[in-house]
Amino acid sequence: MTTITLNMEVPLTAEEQIYARTAWQYFVKNYQPATGFTNSVKDYPSSTLWDMANYLIALNAARSLNLTNQADFDTRLNKFLTTLGNLKLFDDTLPNKVYNAATGEMVNYKNEATELGIGWSALDIGRMLAAFHVIRTCHPQYKDWVEGIVKKWQVGRSLKDGELQGAAVQPDNSTLLVQEGRFGYEQYAARGYELWGYKAPKAIDLQPFEFVEINAVQIPVDTRDFKSTNGNNYVVSESYILDGIEFGLKGELADYAARVLDVQKRRYDSTGQLTAVTEDNIDKEPYFLYNTIYANGEKWATITEENKPYPELRSVSTKAAFGWRYLFPDNTYAQKVFDAVKDLKSPDGSGYYAGIYEETKQPNKALTNNTNGLILEILYYKARGSRPLTGLT
Repeated sequence: MTTITLNMEVPLTAEEQIYARTAWQYFVKNYQPATGFTNSVKDYPSSTLWDMANYLIALNAARSLNLTNQADFDTRLNKFLTTLGNLKLFDDTLPNKVYNAATGEMVNYKNEATELGIGWSALDIGRMLAAFHVIRTCHPQYKDWVEGIVKKWQVGRSLKDGELQGAAVQPDNSTLLVQEGRFGYEQYAARGYELWGYKAPKAIDLQPFEFVEINAVQIPVDTRDFKSTNGNNYVVSESYILDGIEFGLKGELADYAARVLDVQKRRYDSTGQLTAVTEDNIDKEPYFLYNTIYANGEKWATITEENKPYPELRSVSTKAAFGWRYLFPDNTYAQKVFDAVKDLKSPDGSGYYAGIYEETKQPNKALTNNTNGLILEILYYKARGSRPLTGLT
């Protein structure tokens, strides 16, 4: 096995090595050899650009943690970059929001082939730019290749007036360009753009937001809600966790992240219900939900992207619990909720389940790229001595 140059400052414990191996098995078992991509959900050959970025960061973590050898890493990354660099782009500008993971075809969210595509997501592009930066920095032999792919994309099309701009196809096949991102994810994605020299100062700016009091904690909430913009202003855990482990929480965001964790602890204190909420796939209809601290005027809302409520399907999120545990390692509540999910593994060894339903206490048996990718990423962050991933030199 080839030795990599990056030394792990805080080696994983024996138990943490089991967590990492379990999460990596998701990607081993959901790998598509024809494209080098991985399924976004177990046995479902579809992948968003966000999930492709998750896989890149998971692959880097797996190599760094010696879960795979250099030959396997190179085989996987070469195939991935070859396919990604040759994907058909939406309107010949930027990657489509989603592709068939087995064939590389542009598809819609039902994984149906579409010649036109369905648009691009600036948030997903920002995440991919962060992932590309990790790859080019940790593995400089791939730097030129990765930078060549980015040069093929018209990244500037996804920025306008200092903000992130997404694209969606309308029923008449016209393309609608809209401001994309709300407090938390907007700043996170814009930092990915900055790594490549693209400035989005309005997206980085925390405004417009207001404080909403929940359980005696003042929580920052984007004022652009569903009613006024047709976009959800949900407050979840994951945007803060990603920002922390990839960029390092600084200033106000560090304070806000601590508040977002604290308000979940206080819900537990007052109700006895362990709480770790973020967006997750679920193993039944509607298959994807935003478990929130706050969204569109409602505390602890559990909603679809269309703002339809499903409070009975609120869950404790495995990836959120892992994230908070390692982002705030001295926090006793973060440890408590982590202990509730740390063994939530598929019995066939194919990864971590997405969570536990609050109402029934039964596992949410969705097996996803997102859950297992974040677990690998957070363990790599810990092994690096809790240093942000994009700060690599």
